[in-house]
Amino acid sequence: MSADLASCRTKIDAIDKELLRLMNERQRITLDVVRAKRETGLPVLDQGREEALLSKLAQINPGPLSQEGIRRIWLAIMAESRIYQALSAAPMEEHR
Repeated sequence: MSADLASCRTKIDAIDKELLRLMNERQRITLDVVRAKRETGLPVLDQGREEALLSKLAQINPGPLSQEGIRRIWLAIMAESRIYQALSAAPMEEHR
């Protein structure tokens, strides 16, 4: 394996580790969002918020990820958040 390839893989591994940390942090925060929504009687799913987020991400995306790629990634993230929220619904406790 070339030094350049090894260096690239090391950088990707570090980014993947940070992405994993951030995704887990995001999931923990989703439980706080769910709690706040339940306390105020708001529906858990806010389709308008999701579409606004997707639109905002499309506007700030500098590339090289495509707009459709960003949309697919965030739709998957939000779908996983909904699954996590459903699993955590009763009682509201953190799952690992």
